[in-house]
Amino acid sequence: MIRAAIIRLFSTKYFFSDQVASMNSLSHVRNCRLFSMKESCLLYNVVPLLLFLLAIGGLSGCAQQGPAVKRDQSSLSLQDSPGDVKISVFMSLKDQLGPSLMMQVDGLELFAGEAWVPLSLSRREITSREIVTTGQIIVGRGGVPAGRYRKLRLRIKKAALERLGENIFLATDEPFFDFILPADLALRKGDSSSLFLTWDTASSVQNKAMFMPKMNVATQSIPLTTDLAYVACPEINTLYIIRTDKNRVCGSIGISGGPVCLAANVKRNRLYVLSPGDSSIKIIELTSNRQLDQMRIPHIQQATYMAVSPDGDWAYILDEKGDQLLRLDLNSGGLAGSIRLGSRPRFVTYLENENFLAVSTAYSQEVLFLDPDTLSILKTFSTGGSPDGVIVQDGVLYIAEDSTSTVTAYDLNRGGSQYRVNVGRRPRRFVFANNRLYLSNYGSGSVSILRAGQLNVLRELKVGDRPYEMVVYPARQWLYVGEQAGRGISVIDLSSSKVVQTIELGTSVSDLVLVN
Repeated sequence: MIRAAIIRLFSTKYFFSDQVASMNSLSHVRNCRLFSMKESCLLYNVVPLLLFLLAIGGLSGCAQQGPAVKRDQSSLSLQDSPGDVKISVFMSLKDQLGPSLMMQVDGLELFAGEAWVPLSLSRREITSREIVTTGQIIVGRGGVPAGRYRKLRLRIKKAALERLGENIFLATDEPFFDFILPADLALRKGDSSSLFLTWDTASSVQNKAMFMPKMNVATQSIPLTTDLAYVACPEINTLYIIRTDKNRVCGSIGISGGPVCLAANVKRNRLYVLSPGDSSIKIIELTSNRQLDQMRIPHIQQATYMAVSPDGDWAYILDEKGDQLLRLDLNSGGLAGSIRLGSRPRFVTYLENENFLAVSTAYSQEVLFLDPDTLSILKTFSTGGSPDGVIVQDGVLYIAEDSTSTVTAYDLNRGGSQYRVNVGRRPRRFVFANNRLYLSNYGSGSVSILRAGQLNVLRELKVGDRPYEMVVYPARQWLYVGEQAGRGISVIDLSSSKVVQTIELGTSVSDLVLVN
């Protein structure tokens, strides 16, 4: 009864104007009407009654609902459009010490022949301050017809100079600004390509009152196979390529079938890509970033995960729906063997030092060690929950148990001894660095740092939404965390154990691999 009274109290017209009910964004908040003097007086009289109602029982109702979740206003809302080709547009700054500017963007378009093709915007407001923080942002992306493209158009509604926390609005003579590509961009069906805008903020303000955006536009230029990270984004059939010296996107490749798993072999100059949509493994030449071959995976319901042997001869593919593991010859493309496993095999990894395959089965709640040549089962470990990612370090097997939010450890040398620790919700993947284990917690948006051997949680770092696959770059002491429902990739500085950057992609990240 008390809660209902409070709800009625808050819903009355004395608190808000009739426009407030339609507030869904910051623009609505800015457009809300202020209280009138009469309404303010009524509010002043009602507050004591509200406090009394809360004191005698209203607070207990709020406590049951839990704390309110604050919406992240910087999160991306990129909606991709269909098309023969995927185009992504990124923006960085020429000088990070330039003036702090803001521009409201109405549209982003590519010019082909006589037609302008619209792209989807990632945000309506672009600030140089935000670009300084991330180094690079994604401005827009979309599907366009195959063909040749010559210009990029940016439609701007408003612009302002940010000073002392306030916006000083600038005049804009033109509603749109065109930027000529350095050369015609020729795109074929199935391609995914990126364009890069470099914003010169200092030259964009003229006579202290006029805004005319000065930007340089460049097509993608991917350096040779050094200091690069490849990122699988299945929702847009794309591999993004990141320069790890700058932590910025430098290009993209179109991959059909929704790429989900990656494996690189630098000696062979190959990148192997598992694409469940067309039941195949794509083979990419690293030096040219072009597809050399496509191997079909026979006798499979749906490929869900892949591990590749260190020599690059064999691919081990999980079929979660079919409850099986397949061994594929990457030289000939032929099926070399298969085995029926427990219910719902979820994860497979090649343990190079032990020369075993480790496979976790979710419904059977087991981790299996298999011979990589014969696929015969050598050892079985029972778990207390649904196992997902596993890792072996210094003779200890660590298992992430998804359903119980715990990590279990088996001592492989002594046999039988085990211990368990609670971690974040729905743990998924491990990596090892600096005598520590790093564990992605899919359900709680965090990374747990554990001390190897003792298995106690040292720290838990908040990252983006649905962290999944991770990779360590030892030379720079960085940990890259791919997000399946976030903005892209969180970068953790291993020396300080802090999130230092976000690499914006605006789409789900399924896997990532370093090539250096």
